[in-house]
Amino acid sequence: MAMPRRPRLEAAGALHHVVAKAPDGSRIVADDADRLRFLDGLRAVAHECGWIVIAYCLMDTHVHLVVCTPEPNLGEGMKLLLGRYSSQYNRRLGRHGYVFSRPYWSRRIDKPHYLLCAALYAVLNAVAAGICGHPRDYRWCSYVETADANAATGIVAPAMLLRTFDDDPETARGVYRGIVNEAVERLGRRRSEEEWWRSVERAAAETPRRG
Repeated sequence: MAMPRRPRLEAAGALHHVVAKAPDGSRIVADDADRLRFLDGLRAVAHECGWIVIAYCLMDTHVHLVVCTPEPNLGEGMKLLLGRYSSQYNRRLGRHGYVFSRPYWSRRIDKPHYLLCAALYAVLNAVAAGICGHPRDYRWCSYVETADANAATGIVAPAMLLRTFDDDPETARGVYRGIVNEAVERLGRRRSEEEWWRSVERAAAETPRRG
């Protein structure tokens, strides 16, 4: 007999790492128009639900989100985000059925270093997949918006992450860029994804943080 799914750990002010995937063998985007539509939807839902989006990466088959929910509304927001986008995607392509597997995966960020760990894992997805050599070259992730104050799109609010490095935003961005560069180098030396993930966790745990 199947075990019931454990309820998600929601709370006011909680941090979450979320992954929503397509069913096996399918995609969640067909082209850049879909990618823009999904990110527009993320921006809208973040505004409606009061979310703070800290990091994201939109891939062909899945999406990573790192969000803070000032109200305990992760489930509500994800239902809006995935439901609206799925309707638009199916209507545009004249298809039916699920765009995303159910349920989406989420993990509560409850360790001091895991915020950085989750943010790194998100923005490095395209590098790990061999799509690009550095996340600055992947348009559909939050790296540039975090690393460059002049690249704001209104989706990401990186202050919560940056403040863990330094009070001065520009100094903090420099630290962030250095951490990502080092993680990219580690990724290039990996023998397996699991080994790389463990190295990212260690790097995040060892990174000096304020407070």
